[in-house]
Amino acid sequence: MGAITRRHALKITAVGTGAAVASGLMGRERALAAYGTAVPSLQGKTAIVIGSGFSGAVTAYRLAQAGMQVTVIERGRRWTVTPQGGTFCTISNPDWRAAWFSDHPHLGLAPTLTTIEKGAGLVAKHFGDGINVLSGTAVGGGSLVIGMFMPQPRKSEWDTVYPPQLPYDLFDGVYWPRARQNLGVTPLPDDILAAPQYKGARAWLQYVAEFGGTPVKIPFAVDWDRVRAELAGTAPACHIIGEGPHGSNSGAKNSVDKNYLRWAEETGRCTVLSLHVVTAIREVSGQDRFEVVAKNIHERSGETLATRTLACDYLFMAAGSLYTTSLLVTARHDGTLTRLNDQAGKGWGNNGDFLMSRLSLRKDVGYAQGGPGNVKFFDDANPYCRAAMAWEAAPVPTWVPKTTAHLITTMTPERGEIRYDAASGAGKVYWPYGLMETKGEKAGRDLATRFWWATEGSKGYLFNGLPDYDEGTGPGFGFAGTWHPLGGMVHGKATDFDGRVLGYPNLYCVDGSVLPGSACLANPSLTITANAERITDAFVAAHV
Repeated sequence: MGAITRRHALKITAVGTGAAVASGLMGRERALAAYGTAVPSLQGKTAIVIGSGFSGAVTAYRLAQAGMQVTVIERGRRWTVTPQGGTFCTISNPDWRAAWFSDHPHLGLAPTLTTIEKGAGLVAKHFGDGINVLSGTAVGGGSLVIGMFMPQPRKSEWDTVYPPQLPYDLFDGVYWPRARQNLGVTPLPDDILAAPQYKGARAWLQYVAEFGGTPVKIPFAVDWDRVRAELAGTAPACHIIGEGPHGSNSGAKNSVDKNYLRWAEETGRCTVLSLHVVTAIREVSGQDRFEVVAKNIHERSGETLATRTLACDYLFMAAGSLYTTSLLVTARHDGTLTRLNDQAGKGWGNNGDFLMSRLSLRKDVGYAQGGPGNVKFFDDANPYCRAAMAWEAAPVPTWVPKTTAHLITTMTPERGEIRYDAASGAGKVYWPYGLMETKGEKAGRDLATRFWWATEGSKGYLFNGLPDYDEGTGPGFGFAGTWHPLGGMVHGKATDFDGRVLGYPNLYCVDGSVLPGSACLANPSLTITANAERITDAFVAAHV
């Protein structure tokens, strides 16, 4: 491909890089990251990326591709899947690998009743004020633990939440397709759906039809050939028995340690520091450079083995909405990043997540359910706010009456914030709403109730399929927690539309913290990946 000319670069600078991509000055199919060549002005420059999940892996790859020397700091450990299986523990049989330095796993039917040894396990839980947040903690971040649901938002919702500087057509034409291609995103194949282990998925299609919903296929970042190998018995059973949230023992997840992050390391210009916990961020006095202090910890005891101070020309925050914002508001409190504006920490949302289960179903949905999922449907006529409902496979024990798990996502307008918490010395989520005070909770309850009536109650099965969204149940249903925290350093508020933190020309946020609290009735990983691609395109364009 040809190089971008100086004339084009000047035009890009004049109109803004985001607008340049949208207008075609950079070329919709020739976005800068596709060039794959070093940019002279960036060669030898140093960058630190804090976090190695979707956004951190994208950023590391694109910066290294452009010729920068990149250091990725990740507090979790690196996990290597072996052919024998057993790299990860399971929901059914958790151990220290399940949770980040916790006495209890965070998933399962009764996690608080199960005791495990502590260690640098995969799932971290933040106990906020009014809501809890779950996140992946590993090299590869959340891509190791989530179900790899990768739906694209609809324009009808996007345009109500996202400003015109983040145009739907730009994401639809360039960045969502690029993210899907690089993550290997495809729907559940029909031959796998037909397998005996997938009776739960087939039953869900029947239930959606009985409700009158229109099924929309969900694409997944899953290697379906590995799932076929599970079915054939040539790979460890994982996704075909409802496992995966504690890691994929078959290797079927296309987690970012296998693509973006691996590609970054293969450039020879990217180093990943695992088991390094960032404790401080500060500006280098009189310079637009930064220092990051991190402690290298022991994976089982958590004790500090060494403390390192690393300096960089550019700092990219990719630790996820919660931890990115926490590090920044803590630095503001500590006086090391005093120019953060008053919007830092604001605009935080839970993506409208409403988790629930359906109990004692009349249809045979199986127990160790093949997954991770298949379809969702939209509830556009919900009286409280628009919603969508998906089925999620689970390793349901045989002693539990026929049960399925579901995620309802809503267009809830309510937002919380992340504030510095003196007691913990870090940021803490504040969600100032009581039970059923948000439109999202009311929408979730309304949809769950109507779904039960249409598929069970109206047919005379009054005690079948009863919805459970009790916040005290199991891992916490309803609005008790979220896997999808968004906001805190929102585009146009605390950061500009190219991810630059206002007041700091060389400090960027590239993760879910810049999204305005909602991914618009979609799991956010695809959009987080796509937006990181867009931000790094803009960054490289500004230095061409």
